[in-house]
Amino acid sequence: IVSLFREVGFQQDGSGGEGQRQIDDGLDEGENSNNNNAVVPASPPSAMVQATLSDACLVIEALGPKSKDAFIAEFVSDHLEEYERLFNPSPAAAAKGGKKGNSSNPKSFKRESSTASSIGGGDNDNINPTSLDQVEKRFAWYRDKLRSLQLKFNNVFPPHWNMHYCLTVSFLERTARHLKFALKKHGNTIRIAPFNASSNTPSGGISLSAAKFGASLNVSTHGGGGGPSGSSYHSTGGGAGGDGSSGVSDGEKAVTALLKALQKTILFEKEMSAWLARDFGTKFMDPTELESASGEKKKGGEDDALEFDEQGRAVAAGSAEGIKIKYERRKRTGGAEGVSSGVDTGGPVPPLVGIASTTFDDHMSPYVALEERTMDEQLHAALSDSTVDTRGERPVFVSSTNLFIYMKNSITRCTALTKEKTFYLLQRAFQKKLRSYANVLEKKLPQPQSQNVAKLALANIQAGGSAAGGGHATSSQSSSVVYRIPPGEEITICHVIDTCEYCADTVEALEDLIRDKIGTKYKEKIDMSEDQDAFQDVTAKCIRVLVSGLEQRLDAALKEMSRTNWSSFDMVGEESSYVRTIHLAIHPFVVQVRELIPSSYFRSFCDKFALSFAAAYYRTLVGLKRISEAGTQQLLLDVYSVKTLLLKLPVLEGEKKTNVSRHNSTTPSKSLAGGSTIAPAMYTKMVNKEFRKLEVMLKLVGSPKELLIDMFRAQWDCSIDTSSMASDFLTIVNLKGIRVSEQPALLESLGLGGAEGGVGGEGTSMTVNIQALQERGSDVAAKVNADLSQMRQRVEDFRKGFR
Repeated sequence: IVSLFREVGFQQDGSGGEGQRQIDDGLDEGENSNNNNAVVPASPPSAMVQATLSDACLVIEALGPKSKDAFIAEFVSDHLEEYERLFNPSPAAAAKGGKKGNSSNPKSFKRESSTASSIGGGDNDNINPTSLDQVEKRFAWYRDKLRSLQLKFNNVFPPHWNMHYCLTVSFLERTARHLKFALKKHGNTIRIAPFNASSNTPSGGISLSAAKFGASLNVSTHGGGGGPSGSSYHSTGGGAGGDGSSGVSDGEKAVTALLKALQKTILFEKEMSAWLARDFGTKFMDPTELESASGEKKKGGEDDALEFDEQGRAVAAGSAEGIKIKYERRKRTGGAEGVSSGVDTGGPVPPLVGIASTTFDDHMSPYVALEERTMDEQLHAALSDSTVDTRGERPVFVSSTNLFIYMKNSITRCTALTKEKTFYLLQRAFQKKLRSYANVLEKKLPQPQSQNVAKLALANIQAGGSAAGGGHATSSQSSSVVYRIPPGEEITICHVIDTCEYCADTVEALEDLIRDKIGTKYKEKIDMSEDQDAFQDVTAKCIRVLVSGLEQRLDAALKEMSRTNWSSFDMVGEESSYVRTIHLAIHPFVVQVRELIPSSYFRSFCDKFALSFAAAYYRTLVGLKRISEAGTQQLLLDVYSVKTLLLKLPVLEGEKKTNVSRHNSTTPSKSLAGGSTIAPAMYTKMVNKEFRKLEVMLKLVGSPKELLIDMFRAQWDCSIDTSSMASDFLTIVNLKGIRVSEQPALLESLGLGGAEGGVGGEGTSMTVNIQALQERGSDVAAKVNADLSQMRQRVEDFRKGFR
């Protein structure tokens, strides 16, 4: 039987084979034998021959599954032997094929067509058919083979044998082995040069070669309607350098050839799948069902299918009686029974897509490297590009949107080819470039400047004893680095914040997109939280830069405060000029920031600035020399004005109409410290807490000397660390201008006699003293409250007069 199939399958085009003549003689004894050797046009075997071959298949099936499998394997091997000889790139296989081709005694039933005619011949003698850029010739050869087999063995094989499926699977498996050898041999020779910042790139940051590379990959791979007899799929050209365009490196050409080979392989797999499903009713498994189907196959058997006779009795389809039933049914239908008539074509089979194309996955690093280099070009252009896209909710740099658009297009290109290892490597490349882009955004910030060491040390000494009184020392010692923001540069910093927020949100969406598309084995490995953190870290730095930059703009005002001779004040006037300078510096800056950044970040900016400026204001205050009573009242008015401004910081709004007179251009209008809404309660509580110590200190400085001890006991927070109480008290005493010789007696009266240099007493006696201070504080509470009420009234009167 095998010999007869070989005679029919490998007969020369244009002549009848010996095997077919034997079959014809056996079927029709009256046929004229003189015509057996006549040359006739190429035509399929007669219907009688095909019917005989079909019956022979039933005989083979009756011999059992092993015989059937052996026959299918032999048939497939016979018809793909020529393919191995023509397209196997292995030197050993080529030598073996050449030897076989030169044999003087070939098998009579394998009289095949010449190699030249199989792969094109003629002008293509110098082209290596095994190279990647000639992969389409493999598929053209197989289409010709399928057309030939369909012509010769039409309706011969039982549908449930899936003969054409088995042949295609074997072809793709052999192709995979060939491609693996070719990729190993040539993969190490592909070199993608890293991006060179000195090279010329067109505007937008994407080089000409990168643009051509991207365009060459945007070819649809969602075909599938063709077949061996159609013309839906054709080669899209030769190798990587077929366009001959200048400016494209050899590495880019090699990568383009690699991707085109992969693309054509996937197209072919889809083409064969569509053809088998359409013409033979082949059912393919879903990839997720392969594992479970494999288990079911082990439990089930070849003979699970049933046939039913005329009496309705069920018999095994693989038994002799079952085969007889199928044979008789086919005779009754005239052999026209096809897929649509309900013939059992067997269960679902594993899909074809991926059999050959997955071979490329381990050799796609040059493609990923080229994608990386293109993104490097964009990152380099982003360093100098400050163009802002204002179409969204917040203004962001155009470079960020361009980068994510490129990544999305790159995902589309990659997933059209593979969703496995290569896609995972591309995702890792995305992570690397996103962190690089975060660095690009960070470089748009002003450069840090080291704070004067002596100035920092003095500030730490002045505030060192007050750490427990409100956190001032912690703020002052947080960093020795400051940032100076040139006029208008705060807008750029706000754009960096908006861009970082956009990137962090888009990275999360990108992660979800990749996880949805990537292969199952890589889903759990997708984690881009660190990339989000990189942008959030830049955002946090931007907030610090804004706070530090605004503080530096207030340096002049605080220096003016420190240079003022507060001991010479003998009356209280309106707000000091340094306070108006603070208003004029803070208001436009804060309004601009509020308009540009999200509310959550603006609230963080207000919190940090209020804490930092309160600490700076306190350091300046305790660094003053002697303050008179009137100077104390003036400073209380100034502190109240500054605190009012800070309390309204989160709700400051821009002026709708400028109302500054020519003769009073330095005076802020009413809206400078105004706002239309109430600040958050937690923020208000925090600001009040920070300024309470300043207000109490100034009230104590302005109190009569004979009442200082009692008022300190009543108003100072005795719950804080006692080691700082003496230091705080000495600071107040120094601001009042009390001589050093009188200070020990005051400390003794306060119960802190042993606290030299600000160190308090220890043990039980100190605890008793603290309790006594708290008990005696109530005696002076009424008097102090009355004084405070009068002072508030005076401050409010001055405030109204100023307005």
